[in-house]
Amino acid sequence: MKHSLASALLCVCLLLSSFLSAFAIDNGKVTGKVTDQKTGEALIGVTVIVQGTSTGAVTDVEGRYTLNIAPGTYTLEFKYMGYQTKAVSEVIVKAGAPTQLPIIMDEPKSKELQEVVIRGSFKQETINALYTAQKNNAAVSDGISGDVIKKSPDRSTGEVLKRVSGTTIQDNKFVIVRGLSDRYNTALVDNAVLPSTEPNRKAFSFDIIPSNMIDNITITKSATPELPGDFAGGVINVQTKEIPDQHFFDISVGTGFNTASTFKSFKSGYKSSTDFLGFDGGRQLPSSFPTTTSIVNNQLTMDQQKTAIKSLNNDFSIKEKNGLPAVNLQATLGNHWNTKKDGSLGMIAAVTYNHQETVQRDVLRRYDNFDYIDNVYKYSSNLGAVLNFGYSSGKSKFVWKNLYNKIFDDNFLYREGDNLGSNKYINYYAFDLVQKSLFKTALEGEHQVGQGQSKINWLLSYNKVTNNQPDQRKVSYGKNLGDETAIMTADVGTVGKANNRLFSNLDENIYIASANYSHPFRFLNNKSTLKVGGLFQYRSRDFYARYLGLKLDPLKDGNTEIAQRPISSLFGNDAIDNGYYTLDDITSSVDEYRATTTTGAGYAQLDNRLSDKFRLVWGVRVESFSLNLKAPIDNPTVKVDHSWIDVLPSANLTYSLSEKSNLRGSYYRTVARPELRELAPLSYYDYEMSSLINGNPRLLRSQIDNADIRYELFPNAGEIFSGSVFYKHFKNPIESRVTSSGLSQYDVTPYNYPSAYNIGVEVELRKKLSFLGESSVLKNTTFYANVAYIKSVVDDNSIVNAKERPLSGQSNYVINTSLSYTLPNDKLSFNLLYNRIGQRLYLVGEGGGADGSGKLGNIFESPRNLLDFQANMNISKRSSFRLNVKDILNAKYRFYYDQNGNNKFDNPVYKRGTINSGEDYVLQQYRPGSTISLTYSFHLSK
Repeated sequence: MKHSLASALLCVCLLLSSFLSAFAIDNGKVTGKVTDQKTGEALIGVTVIVQGTSTGAVTDVEGRYTLNIAPGTYTLEFKYMGYQTKAVSEVIVKAGAPTQLPIIMDEPKSKELQEVVIRGSFKQETINALYTAQKNNAAVSDGISGDVIKKSPDRSTGEVLKRVSGTTIQDNKFVIVRGLSDRYNTALVDNAVLPSTEPNRKAFSFDIIPSNMIDNITITKSATPELPGDFAGGVINVQTKEIPDQHFFDISVGTGFNTASTFKSFKSGYKSSTDFLGFDGGRQLPSSFPTTTSIVNNQLTMDQQKTAIKSLNNDFSIKEKNGLPAVNLQATLGNHWNTKKDGSLGMIAAVTYNHQETVQRDVLRRYDNFDYIDNVYKYSSNLGAVLNFGYSSGKSKFVWKNLYNKIFDDNFLYREGDNLGSNKYINYYAFDLVQKSLFKTALEGEHQVGQGQSKINWLLSYNKVTNNQPDQRKVSYGKNLGDETAIMTADVGTVGKANNRLFSNLDENIYIASANYSHPFRFLNNKSTLKVGGLFQYRSRDFYARYLGLKLDPLKDGNTEIAQRPISSLFGNDAIDNGYYTLDDITSSVDEYRATTTTGAGYAQLDNRLSDKFRLVWGVRVESFSLNLKAPIDNPTVKVDHSWIDVLPSANLTYSLSEKSNLRGSYYRTVARPELRELAPLSYYDYEMSSLINGNPRLLRSQIDNADIRYELFPNAGEIFSGSVFYKHFKNPIESRVTSSGLSQYDVTPYNYPSAYNIGVEVELRKKLSFLGESSVLKNTTFYANVAYIKSVVDDNSIVNAKERPLSGQSNYVINTSLSYTLPNDKLSFNLLYNRIGQRLYLVGEGGGADGSGKLGNIFESPRNLLDFQANMNISKRSSFRLNVKDILNAKYRFYYDQNGNNKFDNPVYKRGTINSGEDYVLQQYRPGSTISLTYSFHLSK
């Protein structure tokens, strides 16, 4: 083992040494992209010449060019038939650092101006390119670039997304766009649709992608025919880093301290030697374990039962130590090679590792018959990798992108408190490991068709998602309330959903093929583009769950003493050998399912420039969707079959008020389909909420009509002021409702409601403070704010005389602001960020208990203030330190049942032993602590 490790380390060192040896300083480089002034489309075949030299290049199928020239100051000339020639002066080229020069070209306004050369400076052209990119989006959209991500304290994609206008974040990973929950959003990575990584809801866990792997994120909030039709809030497209312009090697090492967790008591269950790396080593159900049928039908002998029980991991001991500081490691390397015939080959590879030990300490739960305090300990490791290759030569470009991420969350919950329904004081233990992984590979191609600007692009993608829950263990102890002399006794007389051992596994595969063709033409003597395309997607999912438990023999002498043992020895080998326990299996036939979906889509889109002022992007998309679900997989008793064909028109009209402002209007129709787990007939026990999470095979898709109006002003490069008004009407929206069946039993089930509407306003401002004075401090300080206000109303026919309520998952307002300052030489920068969300509906209730009925009210999440700070110091060209302070205010997380229906939390005064159903219940309340982290980064480039 030691020899193998030494050999591996030697290989790594040799590879690293050979890689670093390539970093000798060579000539400089100028790179950029040439686009059309009016359409924003890339221009293929533009000739680029360095005046006074024989050096030149031609733009490729993406409109990109690369010039390798010696350090110095140059004038570059750009020529293309039908466009005015452009000469850009003062282009400074430095050794070892590529100069980025994007270019905007326009047609001459008359034949006489055909031969006129447009002259400008490097600085002017860079600003012009930024303006054009901002103005030329076809639809209403917002985004965030890699440069902005670097200046925020965010580590994951989910954290980054809360900085985008009109977005909020739920559970630090589920994104809400324009007040709509994650079910109404579609996630893409590198233009390929991603599956849900959560088995119980439609959502992509955005925390699965580390922020250092992101090139940019765009949220498109109004549809065009080329986008997927399964959304209403937004299409979230995460572009991972692609092909570098130069050789580079980056490494960062960081650590973090949380005020509620680090160096404080941290408890956990069983640990294997590989847990720290994010891989389980000893919790899986043995492949030779007896079947459900053999256990239920008593086909096992006593010896076979003992063997089966002992094959499980029966280590229920609780380990206690001090929580360790967070560990964050990231490394990225890239290379770029020029090939013959002006081709280029590039590669980028990245690995990331994060480990955290956090505690939700003293979580208050006081509702219905429960008066509990929870402590939840989370031991998390995250391992990720990116490997991208790209080749571009003239008329063609090929890219192969790969992404892998593994999330390992080992949770331990300890609960104590009163269960008034059973008249017990209880201790409850839950050991719960969840392993999630995502593997994505995609091959993309883009090709020029003919000699003009016609292009075809295609994509082949495969995604694999797994969600593994090996041996979730739940054990409850109790004694009668008020009996101080009683001994805590384990509830092991029966096996149920609240006290069992769960083994579950989800395996999902998605295959995607798509192709798009675009062809420019002239309409009304203006440029227009026709785009047509198609998509085929096949998705398959298998889900298995097995519920096992050990049942204490009530007739065997000494059983009481066994039940009164501490949890560490409750299932000891001596008790098993002496026959105190029998194996029980409560798995239902519908605790497994297989589901497949097939999506076929085709679209036609016209991008018409009606004049210099008006642009209309319009067309239609047709999607055919079929779904088949069966449970169980063999000899199914439940079958769900749906086939839907949706015609989805859209139109986006842009009026250019001036060179710096737009007015946009749009209409589009979209859909939102139920997630597979929502249709499955199985029930999953959520031990934190003490609820069964159920499926509903009768769910239908939602159909949404949308309209937007937006004004945009770009005062200066990188600055923006925008205001939007939007409206959405839903037919058959899907909402989850929590109900009580008595005796502290709760069910959460999704239902279709008749209709709903959503109307909102967004305002965004990004502005440098130089207008306040000539001070260098003001010139280098930028203020940013986005504010959204949303109102929605659901037609709720489930409750008699139901009060007006919003869509679940919606905040009625969102506030994001930041103030950043950067020294002129970029040596030091500061960033202060503030976020607040309005109250949002978490789950629909039964109407509340103000009338004395004891019914459950709607569950809301209370508003919460979030303040973050970051300082970044570049100590050299290659080294930097970053200090992050997250959640400075350490405000409470609070979820509550609105029992009196007044849509606010009333801070009721509680008295032990009595909980009034007419006063607000607390589902969950705790403070997460503030987090301080320090990261050192080293950058080496050629």
